[in-house]
Amino acid sequence: MSILNASDENIISLRQPEVDPALVQRANEIRNRVIQFRNEEAGDFAAELERTGKIPDALWNRIRELGFHKLTLPTWAGGEGLPLMLYFPILEEVAHCHGTIRMIVHAYNSIWRTVGQGSDSQQKEWLPRMVNEGALVAFALTEPGNGTGIDLRTTATPQAQGAKYVLNGVKHLITFAEEASVLAVVAKMEGEAGRGALTAFLIPQGRAGMNLTPMPHMMGDKGCSHAVITFENCEVSADEVLGEVGEGFGVAVHGFLDQSRACIAQSAVGLAQEALDRTLEFVQKRVTFGKPIASRQAVQMRIADMQIAIQATRLLCQDVARKFDMGADISLEASIAKANAIQMVGDVTDSALALFGGMGYAMTSPVERLYRDARSLWFEEGTTETQKQTIAMELLANARERGRAGATAGRGAGAAGAAGAAGAAGAASDGVRG
Repeated sequence: MSILNASDENIISLRQPEVDPALVQRANEIRNRVIQFRNEEAGDFAAELERTGKIPDALWNRIRELGFHKLTLPTWAGGEGLPLMLYFPILEEVAHCHGTIRMIVHAYNSIWRTVGQGSDSQQKEWLPRMVNEGALVAFALTEPGNGTGIDLRTTATPQAQGAKYVLNGVKHLITFAEEASVLAVVAKMEGEAGRGALTAFLIPQGRAGMNLTPMPHMMGDKGCSHAVITFENCEVSADEVLGEVGEGFGVAVHGFLDQSRACIAQSAVGLAQEALDRTLEFVQKRVTFGKPIASRQAVQMRIADMQIAIQATRLLCQDVARKFDMGADISLEASIAKANAIQMVGDVTDSALALFGGMGYAMTSPVERLYRDARSLWFEEGTTETQKQTIAMELLANARERGRAGATAGRGAGAAGAAGAAGAAGAASDGVRG
């Protein structure tokens, strides 16, 4: 059912994307593998990440060994080729783990889609390398002092009649920029404005004129790196344009950000469910006045609210996944899911901390890290305000379109009515003459 036109006639449909039953079985096998990894190995990796603030090589290698880096990549490149509807239950289980483990899996299984917007040669060069070598793509859009849209100031100046471009500008908060083998960079064509001014480029790591500076560690997701990227007369060839010149907005938003926002929302579901699971264990053991606090009605109402909020977001994510897999534009649905997830994961982890009481604030508490990691999800692929702006723009554009359509229909009906009246008058006058 359409969100924008929910009252239209004849819109009830049972359409679902076709999924091979063998692929469903494969997805279950992978999800079971994730659960086993979570129960047997993820805890030790989490402790090391918190202790050192660095991702050990063993974690990168283990994720690749288990095949968690290629879940959504196309089968022709050696990936599993999972649609979002089958990937999301797996991602949810990954999100029960440390936030950096979730971040690695998400980066591998989402950012490749920028390369998927590229030429055949770009895809054939990089996608198999992601599968076989574990090559990683970083996405460079955000800038200090600017947003993540048409106000970008990193410029691309054409030279040699468009045979090459020279990039100048600064990007920041770029996740895994240092670990990436190649970076998808969005820049504004010199002297142009609007969405059509943006062009994406695929630039291999180590390019002259592209300098990376590590950023301070974040509140949560310990070990996950971010960098400032400075472009100083960095030359890229026309062959390294990702998509077409002037299509950078589409590469960034429709090619990557829309589905990534939905992935972040699904990640919030997994993290929040982990927080609730740990809380349910605790409230049955914590005793006050001779009774487990789980017997207190106030506590029961709170844990019920937590599950209601989690399930609502989970269902929103399923709706986005289904529509994405059917080839629909999901900009609106993805922003709704992400905005809801931001509120939900904050509320659930707040409640978990409150129900744990003072012990929940201790660094040894099972919910302390979840509380910190949850906050990174607020900012990945846009804040609540960014999502609400997208939602409002979609709603208003649709309302204007419906208004114009209604006005046109009204004018058509008026003209038809006038013509009908004139015809009737003519017929009557003919009868008099006859």
